Amino acid sequence: MTQLDRVALFFSIILIVLTILVYRRRSQTPDSFIRGSGNVPWWMAGSTAFMTQFSAWTFTGAAQKAYEDGFAVLVIFWGNALGFLLAALYFAPRFRRLRVSTYSDILELRYGKTTQLVYVISQIFLTLMTASIGLYGVSLFLSAVFGFPVVSIAVLIGSLIIAITLVGGVWIVSANNFIQMMQLAILTLVIGGFCLTLMWNGSLSFPESNRDFWIGSSHNSLLIMGIWSLAMLVKQCISINNATSSYRFLTTADDGEARKAAGLASVLFVIGPVTWFLPPWLLGSAGIDLAARYPALGNDAANVAYVHFIIHYLPSGVLGLVISAMLAVTIAPITTAFNRDAGVMMRLVMPLLEQTSGMATRLVSLGRMFGVVQGVIVVLFVIVLSRIELVSLFDIMIMFGVLLQMPLALPALMVLFRTGAPDWAGWGSVLVGITVTLGSYLWLDMPTLQRLPWLSGFPESQLVDIKLAISLVIQIVTVVGFLCLARHVHAPRRSFRRRRRLAQFFANLKRPVSPPPPESVSRRRISLPSRLLCVAALLSVALASFSSTLAGLSVFVCLALGQLMMAWVMR
Repeated sequence: MTQLDRVALFFSIILIVLTILVYRRRSQTPDSFIRGSGNVPWWMAGSTAFMTQFSAWTFTGAAQKAYEDGFAVLVIFWGNALGFLLAALYFAPRFRRLRVSTYSDILELRYGKTTQLVYVISQIFLTLMTASIGLYGVSLFLSAVFGFPVVSIAVLIGSLIIAITLVGGVWIVSANNFIQMMQLAILTLVIGGFCLTLMWNGSLSFPESNRDFWIGSSHNSLLIMGIWSLAMLVKQCISINNATSSYRFLTTADDGEARKAAGLASVLFVIGPVTWFLPPWLLGSAGIDLAARYPALGNDAANVAYVHFIIHYLPSGVLGLVISAMLAVTIAPITTAFNRDAGVMMRLVMPLLEQTSGMATRLVSLGRMFGVVQGVIVVLFVIVLSRIELVSLFDIMIMFGVLLQMPLALPALMVLFRTGAPDWAGWGSVLVGITVTLGSYLWLDMPTLQRLPWLSGFPESQLVDIKLAISLVIQIVTVVGFLCLARHVHAPRRSFRRRRRLAQFFANLKRPVSPPPPESVSRRRISLPSRLLCVAALLSVALASFSSTLAGLSVFVCLALGQLMMAWVMR
């Protein structure tokens, strides 16, 4: 890593700190802390939706899949695009019409208090585990780049996350997500353009007629890719459009803004991945043996495909920006999740506090301190993970991700539909989902699948994808079926108050949220991000002046022009 790379990384951290300072006074009341008082502009909400849907894995694990398997990796991200398109067409405006502050309010209205508490506890636990694994993964990578201990890097990044959380509030989180999204989009577009110049001058070539790149080399590849693609599309759509993910749209002003936010994320996930994966595609097409170049990494050598391309084909300084992008996509989902959980805790505690003039300040302080506690726990988890050498991160992610995420997502997806499910079916369907997922994980092993007549000829590497699809189908059929049939098993009579609130819940789904008067929309919410982008452009110009090569000068000037253009558009 060169001195210019370190300067680029330092400049990126300065931009994050400036964003925190600019928005530090925008979350002084509980409502502004939790959902920005419903005034977060759609382009900020859409940026948050985009940034929270992927992580540093995009530049490591996803790059490995792009390097090894070619086109197939796009399906995961185009699944996000399809999910957000469905959100724009149906889910996002309806979640906004419920006129609530947090996802837990939605679950309490639809399934009652018990289900609400089950989800809150599960989501906080899931947040801590996924944040710990994400932070540990990026710390491992940066440890290899900088040569510093994993724990030291994790503590530094964790301190930055805690600082953002301590200031707290959806405005800071959303503004930082927007600025970092713009930085990421412009950077990857410039890198993509650089890839095209390499293809133009013949330095590298794109595998246009390579069948293996498009569908794989096996005679079953087309079928396997079709099954896996469909499963990933469905999985991503469920992940994006359930109530626990609705916080992305509850901050917007009205139905139209919620639609625009989801639409922005959808468009970004259509265009963005093509530029992200050009570098590993070109390396794979060139036949560069990463395993031979990085023998210490063993089977995981292809994880460095993206970074290898940046180091060997792009000018000095770009690696620092790529590492800052990896930090951004690690910090964004963690801080967003912490803010979401803090908001939930504030809403749960609010009825328990005495109504005084200082209650709002106490609630905001409580939310910030809850986020700080989460940050400290995550850093401690990372320290523990760094000392457990015999446990695979992949196995941990499977255990706490797959076994909990889908069972929680499906009942939360069904809240908008009239299934007639009684209140107990909310938490009951979660237990059913966990049982089914655990059974599929343990029972659907490779020998069992190979004994099935129609799967006997498939190799184990392809049966993994089929197992994913079968498990997903079983999960959907079982949980949705349970929710639809639960009322025939046991349907206790609801109280009058409960029936009235449930009727209001479904009535609100048909009642659009009116946009606020034009005069109530502050110009500052547009001018502040525009000014921050101008600062980013100045930092890019500084990097261009430090660059010693024409290629480096060209890259940083293009970055500055892109940032200035977006700053001008936002004015």
